[in-house]
Amino acid sequence: MNQYRIVFAGSSKKDIDKLDQTTRKRIAKKLQFFIEQEDPLAYARQLVHSSIGSYRFRVGHYRIVFDIDGNIFQVTSIKHRKDVYRG
Repeated sequence: MNQYRIVFAGSSKKDIDKLDQTTRKRIAKKLQFFIEQEDPLAYARQLVHSSIGSYRFRVGHYRIVFDIDGNIFQVTSIKHRKDVYRG
């Protein structure tokens, strides 16, 4: 089984700090679930415009945008679905 790691890069740390505690816990729990899977990308969608990231996970109304480098998930953004794709 592969060991995946999550690294929060860029403004994703600020994005997390802006969320309420309940939402933070929900996102953390879901991220843990995703990286424990044999193929985490089975739960992700590839983004068409990769300027913000290559993939995204959906957690309720929030989107976790990330890139993959080997076994490292580099989270670039965590935002509400209405805001995440705005440039």
